[in-house]
Amino acid sequence: MPIFTYTARNRDGQTVTDTVDIESRDALGQMLRTQGLLPTKIEEKRKRLEFKSLLLLFRRVSLLERLTFIKNLSVTLKAGLPVSRALKIVVQQFPNAYFRKVVEDLSHNVEAGKSLSESMAAYPKVFSPIVVNMVKVGESSGDLENTLDYLAKQISRDYDLLRRTKGAMTYPAVVLLALLVIGYLMFAFVLPKLTATFEEFQTELPLLTRLIITVVNIVSHYSIVILVLGIGLLTGLWMLRTTHRMMMIVDRLNLNLPVIKNVVKKLNLARFTIIFAGLLRSGMSIVEALAITSDTMTNIYYRQALADASEKVKIGVDLVGVLNNYPKLFTPMVTQMIQVGEETGTMEKSLEQVATFYEAEIDDTVKNLSSIIEPLLVIIIGAIVGVLAVGLIMPIYNIGQNI
Repeated sequence: MPIFTYTARNRDGQTVTDTVDIESRDALGQMLRTQGLLPTKIEEKRKRLEFKSLLLLFRRVSLLERLTFIKNLSVTLKAGLPVSRALKIVVQQFPNAYFRKVVEDLSHNVEAGKSLSESMAAYPKVFSPIVVNMVKVGESSGDLENTLDYLAKQISRDYDLLRRTKGAMTYPAVVLLALLVIGYLMFAFVLPKLTATFEEFQTELPLLTRLIITVVNIVSHYSIVILVLGIGLLTGLWMLRTTHRMMMIVDRLNLNLPVIKNVVKKLNLARFTIIFAGLLRSGMSIVEALAITSDTMTNIYYRQALADASEKVKIGVDLVGVLNNYPKLFTPMVTQMIQVGEETGTMEKSLEQVATFYEAEIDDTVKNLSSIIEPLLVIIIGAIVGVLAVGLIMPIYNIGQNI
């Protein structure tokens, strides 16, 4: 992990200099701002790259691992142990070497006098702003263990939503991939042997058969080129998936495709209401809660809408009025329940009711999605097989009759 030396000024104008291990320069800047420090100079110390450190660069921390960490930390703190001691116990439970290193660093930083939230802020790729801010609220209120317990429940709900949605999309994705692989192998290696027999007979072939023979000849003669181009295309799309332009294109498609748009919309609304309600319950302001919630949305248009809402609410614009400007993203049920919550002072409860409703809706949608996709895939596969059968078997029958 890089080592940075920084010079910063605190609120009293005093100069502070220190050396820290942290993921990146941006992460250090975020940590200093959390501590109320204004960095004036940041320098990275060069050090020899060890093989173990190189391996750690390619490790990631899954949502399930983070959820388990928060649950276990909450249980350990409820037993009465201090935070640094609790972290040392929790770190032994993870096989992920990178995550163990992160938790060890948290323990060392806490022992050195830093708060847990400040230590977590140094790892923005591991601990999201939601986790950092809710831990900070728990530390301020002196009720960190219960705050972590509530945070674990919220993350668990979010994890279940993502798991169910991804599970519903995995089956058709695997079937389509298998269909593409089998189709490529058939057109490249199997069908050429069959279509070659047609060239030995001087007879007029049907249009469909001629089209199939043309496609088979192209694929068989340029099979390596097609394979390389296909892999290159998939690799390029995979590398471009995180670019802003590509995300906008994909997310717009997801909001307009007939079946997928319902899943995407309900998933983002459920995550919005769950996370927003949790942040408000922890005592966070609406402006800050909206800004943090926007970072958790799976669709870039929801992120932009909530970021816009945060900025406008900050200058006094009504939240419901801002969300009403995005009728394709936020349903009347969401905006009306938020309005009721604002008028009655029960915003968290209203959002919880909406979250529960959309969680049930996602369950029903996922079940219906599976029942729709399975026969649709059968129809597609049957149609392909039928076209090949008609295009290849009928000419054989006609040639046999002529003979």
